[in-house]
Amino acid sequence: MSKKLVEEMRKLKNDKLVEELESTIEELFSLRTKVSTGQLADVSQVSKARRKIALLRTLIKQTSN
Repeated sequence: MSKKLVEEMRKLKNDKLVEELESTIEELFSLRTKVSTGQLADVSQVSKARRKIALLRTLIKQTSN
């Protein structure tokens, strides 16, 4: 994940971070389904989505404290 993207996410409000988290979780589910059916050529998208989820959860916890 680029530093620019991380900085943009840190500027977002907590509500927007939660919305982005929910969207990324849905995206991860879709990606996993595509991997299991063989429709996804670039399987690295799954790990990228997992990293984004971890980043979002971290930022949400940091802003809630």
